[in-house]
Amino acid sequence: MNVYTKTGDKGETSLFGGERVQKDDPRVWCYGTVDEANSLLGLVHAQIEYADLRSQVRSIQQKLFILAAELASDEKGLAKLKERITEEDIRFLENLIDEYTGNFGKVFSFSVPGETPVSALFHVARTVVRRAERHAVSAMRTAPLPELSLKYLNRLSDALFIMAKMEVWRGFIRRVGGKINELTGGKLTGTGEGEGMKNDFVLNAALCDRLCRAACEESAKIRRPVSIAVTDAGANLVFFFRMPGASLVSIGVAQNKAYTAVALQQPSGGIYSETQPGASLYGLNTADPRIVVFGGGFPLFTDGRLVGGLGVSGGSVEEDEQIAKAALNEFNRSIQ
Repeated sequence: MNVYTKTGDKGETSLFGGERVQKDDPRVWCYGTVDEANSLLGLVHAQIEYADLRSQVRSIQQKLFILAAELASDEKGLAKLKERITEEDIRFLENLIDEYTGNFGKVFSFSVPGETPVSALFHVARTVVRRAERHAVSAMRTAPLPELSLKYLNRLSDALFIMAKMEVWRGFIRRVGGKINELTGGKLTGTGEGEGMKNDFVLNAALCDRLCRAACEESAKIRRPVSIAVTDAGANLVFFFRMPGASLVSIGVAQNKAYTAVALQQPSGGIYSETQPGASLYGLNTADPRIVVFGGGFPLFTDGRLVGGLGVSGGSVEEDEQIAKAALNEFNRSIQ
């Protein structure tokens, strides 16, 4: 079959189902823009290095073919389609957004595109999807477009925004891990992503309780109530305790210290000097708001593997470190 048909030489085209429309019909603008977004995502797919993001991009591309087919169909054509956009497809995007947002926290500001080439392409694709959404709104005034098509476009632009941030965050953590390895003479076992997170060690309730008791006992000695947080190797919170009288702000800071210890795989205060203006890691704690660069957070290792993080907050830096070290010593005794 020839690629050219000559049936569009007079500025008309056929929708799936047989209806003839002008090539500047709102529906043509709509599915043509979806095709443009799909092509841009192909460029993303060809360049992205993270397997999970690459797989998700390909999955979205497949759904965009289905979406374009819906938008390119008249009423007869819609009835003939074997595949349609579903609520499950929209939930896939929502779950993706929630999962990735959980890595770097909620987004409260715009991002200036261009931090990395791939993230910039994600942003271009995002804006093209927004344009397709605007065309869909226009087309719906005169054509019965499927309601879920518009909903999918709306959710997709949000997902692409978050994927752009995730691509930047992944690269940032990798660079930081490499720099910290350099500063510590290569003593770390990973970069917070990969082998250090793949182990069967479990920070069970009994062990976490022992760490908490050790911290509370040390806290009582210096009369400084604190909050204590323990995470697993993926920086997921598995234990938390706030002593009576501990400040409210200590709740979040303790968890962030444990997160930092896991993400950087070293004590939270270990690279303070390197994050000061003019130093090699300046801006580290602003790139990810959960990164804390003062003492009180410690990674938990067993047999050279990262298994979790510990965070203590509520006192001075020195007091938090003293209390956290008491819990860390209990951890080391418990795993021997």
